[in-house]
Amino acid sequence: MGQALAIVAITLALDFIVTATLFSGLKKSWAEAARPGVYRPAAHHHDLVPDREITRVWGRVWYPWKTDRFGFRTGTCAPEEPVKGQEAIFVVGDSFTEALGSTYEQSFVGLMACDAGKQGKAVYNLGVASYSPAIYHQKIRASAERLGVTPAEIFVFLDLSDIDDDANVYRASGEGAVAHARPAGFSIPWDDIGRFFVNNFAVVHLVHDLSVASSFNQQASFGRPRARWAFDPVLLENWGRRGLEVAGGNLERIVDICRDWKCRVTLVVYPWPDNVAVGDRDSLQVRHWQGWAAARGVRFVDGFAPFFREPAGVAIGRYFIPGDVHFTEAGNRLIFDTVKKAVGDDW
Repeated sequence: MGQALAIVAITLALDFIVTATLFSGLKKSWAEAARPGVYRPAAHHHDLVPDREITRVWGRVWYPWKTDRFGFRTGTCAPEEPVKGQEAIFVVGDSFTEALGSTYEQSFVGLMACDAGKQGKAVYNLGVASYSPAIYHQKIRASAERLGVTPAEIFVFLDLSDIDDDANVYRASGEGAVAHARPAGFSIPWDDIGRFFVNNFAVVHLVHDLSVASSFNQQASFGRPRARWAFDPVLLENWGRRGLEVAGGNLERIVDICRDWKCRVTLVVYPWPDNVAVGDRDSLQVRHWQGWAAARGVRFVDGFAPFFREPAGVAIGRYFIPGDVHFTEAGNRLIFDTVKKAVGDDW
């Protein structure tokens, strides 16, 4: 055991030195891809860094990523500058709306922007990874102030993980700010430790890449409590019901905003692989928010339904990134088509 540990230690030491000297450029590219510096602190917790253009990596997917001077993800069909008299549409959500693992043009927001653009309307993507209703309403107000416009419509893409976030992750921190609700006591930052080894040791990086690419890793799409609360009675009682209540209160603020601005709210929900795998077609996520929307005059779009038109295995393989929960190009297109069918040209 002692000899084995010594061999591992010597190997890692040599690996670290060689990677840092002979392959420093490659090491830099790993670090930039893993932690690209695209997020920054904000009063509403965090936001995108403006005027940034890089190539990002998400699992096995490398994709271009760009923001405009206002800090919105941008691309073809995205508005460059606010135009006086042009109707504005805000789209808010989390990583699905920011479109991790997707080009802007292939994302459902990018497709919405191109379609609305034909009618002379501007679609702004307010989505940022790890957002939730606790942040949505604040991001909407901040964006309107930043752009100097008020939207005619706000599309809220409500993720299943938003319920966990509002129940367990975020909390109000005075004067409208949002803070991370960290558990009390010391915890080991395993993610940071793992990232250090992946970014500084070629052998570890190779093993990581092989793991991501392996068929075994496909199972990483499943077993996510952040999706399973919708059909798991234990999770539902532990924090799901509380999360629904808190999220509902935060979404009420968006309804209030639109009442002041005389705009319309559209609420869209969609599944994760776990929900598709268990046949969660008549999901609590659909039933709860459909009723919530009807009671408040909010337009509702059921994005669950189209994922159940095919066998579960086919739908999961086609619409979700392998080993992940985010959408492929086909998944983004499916969400756009569903929204488009529901609203027609009435953006």
